[in-house]
Amino acid sequence: MTEHTVRKILIESLPVLAIVLVFALAAGQFLDGTLKGLKLIFPLVLLMVPAFIDITGDLAGVVGARVTSHLYTGELDQGFRPYRLLITNLLAILLVSASAYAFLGACVIAIIIWLSPIIGLIFPPTGFPLIFLAICGAGVLATACTSLIGLISARVVYRSGRDPDSIIPPLTTTVGDLLGIVFIALAIINTGRILGLI
Repeated sequence: MTEHTVRKILIESLPVLAIVLVFALAAGQFLDGTLKGLKLIFPLVLLMVPAFIDITGDLAGVVGARVTSHLYTGELDQGFRPYRLLITNLLAILLVSASAYAFLGACVIAIIIWLSPIIGLIFPPTGFPLIFLAICGAGVLATACTSLIGLISARVVYRSGRDPDSIIPPLTTTVGDLLGIVFIALAIINTGRILGLI
């Protein structure tokens, strides 16, 4: 078993935290630039962006943590075998993400229906299924991509002899935030184009 000291954890974590900081800044800049355009199209849909980003990062972090646990308990070897265990974890997280984003999509639609008359917003009823599908599709896709990045990173880190627990959680949650912002922005923009709002 590898000895974990404060010095070792700092040496392994600080470079990753510096990289994560760059990703977080990029995500913030992208979100800032995107929000200016999106709030003109779907002002109420933007209410769900923080929840969407949080779910994406958290679910990807779960995959990284589970893989790390499987490695330390010996359920997975250095070659990440048996692959069945990885596939099971990925399928489970995708099912959880589909459920979470479906609930989020339903909440967004309920908020739009409830608040639209109050603030005088005219939203085409044909847009509700498209908004729902945009949220679910972007969420599952962002979770899948981030989970795969987490799995590949965990393998590289573990095989290099470093502690995946010091590197994978901050990496996957931040990459999840960035990909979540990109995918939901693209989904909303394309939905706006389909509905003729752009």
